[in-house]
Order: sequence, then C-alpha cells, then structure tokens
Amino acid sequence: MTNEFRIKDVLASYDRLAGEIVPDYESLTFEEVHPATLDLLPPPKALILDVGAGTGRDAAWLARQGHRVVAVEPSRELRRAGQELHESPAIQWVDDCLPDLEAVRDAESAFDLIWLSAMWMHVPPDDRACAFQTLTSLLKPGGGMMFSLRLGPLPPERPMAAVSAGEITELARERGLEVVRTTEHKDAAGRPEISWEMVWLRRPEAGR
Repeated sequence: MTNEFRIKDVLASYDRLAGEIVPDYESLTFEEVHPATLDLLPPPKALILDVGAGTGRDAAWLARQGHRVVAVEPSRELRRAGQELHESPAIQWVDDCLPDLEAVRDAESAFDLIWLSAMWMHVPPDDRACAFQTLTSLLKPGGGMMFSLRLGPLPPERPMAAVSAGEITELARERGLEVVRTTEHKDAAGRPEISWEMVWLRRPEAGR
C-alpha cells in the first residue's frame, strides 16, 4: 500500500475486517502491548483521550485504573464492538477522526494524556502536520502524549504509510513539546516481521 489513501479508505478496511481484528486485539493485554508506558501514566482521575480506540481494550484498562477516557473510534464496527465488550461509565465513545477531531474540539476539553496506539500509520502523510497540531491543542500544560508506532512491511489489506520516531520527535520540536522517552520493542503478538516504537511526549508547564 502506498501513501495514496484517505481516511475513508482506512475506515472501510476496518469495517470490512472487524470480524478478524476484534479477537486479535482482545487476545492481548494492555501490559503486554504497552510495557514501556506503565511508569509514565498519570495518577488516577486523569482525563485521557484515546484516539483510534479500536475495540476499547486500552480505554477499558485505563478506566479500571480510575481514569476517565474519551474513546475516539471512527470505524462503526470497531466502535460497536468496543461499546459491547467494554461497557463502562468512565468511557465516553465518540465517532470522530484526525486530522480535525471536530467533535472532540467542540467539547472544549483539555486532556492530561492523549493516547495514540497503533493508529498514526493510518493518518495520510499529507495530513500529519495538521493532525499533530490538533492533538497539541487538546493537551493540557504538563500533559503527556503517547505514540505507539508500527514498524515493518505494510499490509495490502489495510491502508497505511510508514511511520518513525524521528517524524514524531520533529513534529514535537516544531510544536514545543518535550520528548520524554523513546523505546523499541518486539511485537506482542509474536510477528517476527513487525516491531514497535513508543514515543512519549510532554507539553511543558505554563511559563516554562
């Protein structure tokens, strides 16, 4: 798959493949997928924006830790599965997507943590600067932003484009965000051709 795709192409592929994707996502735990983030998470009662929440696995884990989560998922089928699998008063499901996140921005909330797990590769490269600006505008001073980036061959059945920690750190530099940590780790599902980079950013406190 080349870079020539739009968000609507991504959504069509996830709606079509939801029957395969849902059990795959739910077979892994938060701790298995995100071990390098556990010591960076905010204390309970944080307001977290999970962009591309998928089946809600991460949103549900975060809610169980005492956080409030706005789970953004534009795929109708994944969102439906998430609402059924992880019903929780601490999770608010929203049909919205990057680069604009119009519904989220209209709510005028600011977040302690913005969570982007395995979704940045689905943002068309031409939209990424705008998408990053949108995310930065929703982040509280002192708040964190986590990117989990998929490295490896691009599958033909789902539209995506290459990603890298270098791209994220450059976008962060342009927007005045600090890089807290970058790590690379093996695929939790055991796929030898796939690995992941985690990038954790922080928006400086006001006045710094």
